[in-house]
Amino acid sequence: MSGPTGIPALQGREEVNQTPSPAQARRHVIVIGAGVAGQAAAAELRAAGISDFVILNEAPISSVFDDDTDTWALRTAAGEIFLGRVVVAADPPIYIPWVPEFPGRDDFRGVSFNAAQWDPDFDPAGKHIAVIGADATAGHYIRQLIESAASVTVFAHAPRRIVPELPLPTTRVKRWVRRHTRLAAHDGRPRPAATLVGSAIESVTTRGIHTSDGVDHPADAIIYGTGFAIRDQISGEALVGAGGLTIRQAWHDGTEPYFGVAVHGFPNYFFITGPDVGAQARYVVECLGVMKRTVSTRIEVRRSSQQVFNERVYVQPAQPVSRAFEAFGAPSRAGGAQETYAGVATLTIAGTGHPVRVRLTGHLDPIDGHYHWQGTVFGSLPDEALKQTRAATVTVGERSASARIIEKTPWGTHSVAGVGAPPYALTNR
Repeated sequence: MSGPTGIPALQGREEVNQTPSPAQARRHVIVIGAGVAGQAAAAELRAAGISDFVILNEAPISSVFDDDTDTWALRTAAGEIFLGRVVVAADPPIYIPWVPEFPGRDDFRGVSFNAAQWDPDFDPAGKHIAVIGADATAGHYIRQLIESAASVTVFAHAPRRIVPELPLPTTRVKRWVRRHTRLAAHDGRPRPAATLVGSAIESVTTRGIHTSDGVDHPADAIIYGTGFAIRDQISGEALVGAGGLTIRQAWHDGTEPYFGVAVHGFPNYFFITGPDVGAQARYVVECLGVMKRTVSTRIEVRRSSQQVFNERVYVQPAQPVSRAFEAFGAPSRAGGAQETYAGVATLTIAGTGHPVRVRLTGHLDPIDGHYHWQGTVFGSLPDEALKQTRAATVTVGERSASARIIEKTPWGTHSVAGVGAPPYALTNR
């Protein structure tokens, strides 16, 4: 994905590896870390004509977002305060790779490692490989594993989960599923695509993985794509987002950043941690371009978009493209057919229908072949029913679709999201 063009240079002077006085410490962009990821971010900022940024050699001891000014305040160990509209955290990451404590994990006799700590000496050729979870880092490597391994089996695990109840009704989706589950030729030899296992993992054995359905899955190597955890030494004030939300509060269930770069509740804050730091840096600059074009002071990934991203399993590298702009609350300006509906609907929760008004939008994801839709429900919904279930059905006329109630907004509306055929008619078919 290329960066935006035509963005006028912001006024100011680039400062690298320096600590300006407090009076000089306000910048449009603050880059944390001067390593490879930080330099990648700096290169993309320069290419976009953005020179008003500073690179900090060391991570600040606190980063706090001000909701009134949409500004981040970063305090260093030396007591200096840096103010910035946008923060790009490149190094050191606030989170570390996480491997669950599966029973028998240490008994496995084969090779095992976390995808975010890739073993450069690992050769997948001819091996039966188990991938537990499929976070963005593991997804980056799955295609090359399929091309050389004897087999690749992906096991559902948080933060990514296989969601079997979502329908696959469209012709495009059916074609995509057939294309990615049939035998493919690699170097003249037919090989199956990755196999998805939805049953829960009961234990890791000496020779593979045992799942709750009683099946033993032999494996020569296990690669963990199970997301990340906050470092133990990170204090409560190390990263504080909108409304005083701390990163530990936001990350209590092992979530993964949206496309590896953004977390709901932390506006204007981006991570660049790899494995493809160049692509992540370009994506961040695209987001800055959206802010520029829309004259916005704040950009944030929607909770519903992040949750859908974390609940779905990818067996191909997920590449952030222009459609992600809508996830940050801005309209897509770089193509991609968007279908919308605004009007009356019926929302059925726990068997009871509720007349509401909705505003919905969606698109067909070219990465996984699924149609993704989401939007806002206007109308009173029973709190007691929502405490029991978040599953719902949205009906528009004669069309119905399964959905999830994601959250209640500060304005009393509710966010809803679904995957599969939407409850409104599609025109771009």
